[in-house]
Amino acid sequence: MSGPPVLKRRELYTGAVIDGRPERDDALHRLRRRMESLLISRGEREEAEVERLLLDQPGPTRPNLIALISPKGGVGKTTSTFLTGNLLASHLKLRAIAVDANPDFGTLGRLASEQARSERSLAELLADSDKLTTVAELRPYVSRLPSGLHLLSAPADARLTASLGPDRYGELAAFLSCFYDVVLLDLGTGVAGPLARFAIERADQVVLVTTPEWITASVVLDALEHLQHDRTTVVLNKARRAPGGELDAVDECFRRQRLHRSVTIPYDERLAVMLDSGTYALESLGRASRLPIKQLGLAVAEQLA
Repeated sequence: MSGPPVLKRRELYTGAVIDGRPERDDALHRLRRRMESLLISRGEREEAEVERLLLDQPGPTRPNLIALISPKGGVGKTTSTFLTGNLLASHLKLRAIAVDANPDFGTLGRLASEQARSERSLAELLADSDKLTTVAELRPYVSRLPSGLHLLSAPADARLTASLGPDRYGELAAFLSCFYDVVLLDLGTGVAGPLARFAIERADQVVLVTTPEWITASVVLDALEHLQHDRTTVVLNKARRAPGGELDAVDECFRRQRLHRSVTIPYDERLAVMLDSGTYALESLGRASRLPIKQLGLAVAEQLA
């Protein structure tokens, strides 16, 4: 006895279906596709390719630790941590947490809106870690963003933060790795101190942040020699296009280094307001900022172990 008739999808859709429409392959439609492709800007094509590459990333095979550092202050380490973590959470759907490891008064947790912000810090989490066994039990300690990224704030008491040495941050990283695919450490200024050295040695990859001014970029170039990490991405942050080509010269200098990638993120007033007001939304930015942020996320995603 034969079984019931089987209706196969390919019997209804004999050709490719693109955006809900059957793809026709006659000469007229080939010409139309060609004309439509000519109307798409270079920027649109470039962004679409970055999106495709992001979606094609296999993701990590184990928990990854990413250290975001700089020998100079005020260059945008916290912003770079925030942007990278949001991208990994939103586009790769990874369980990602960004930790404020600034030994002074960190600001990472304040980037969350008031409604999403947790009043607890990494100090409380460390104190209670032996009692926390599920993701649900972690939720009161972290700020949860719409992208899926979690933020873990530094203690409000800077003296308490300063008392936490590399051993305690090592415990924290190991604990968080039980619950998250990616742990991002937003470190304070410097690359040679005990905490920075711990983070660099433990990290699966390093993101080194600079601004394009000569005095800052030259120090960061020196820091690259000190780092000697196999997986390093440089972020050239708050970049303003100058008529004399100075930005191109700085960018080219970093591209000649032994890096995975160098990414230039322009100064963007809209991005600054989004961050200050707790209303960050990647797709609401112009392409000039949106594309390099996605390129930064891709550079990190490509190096996940």
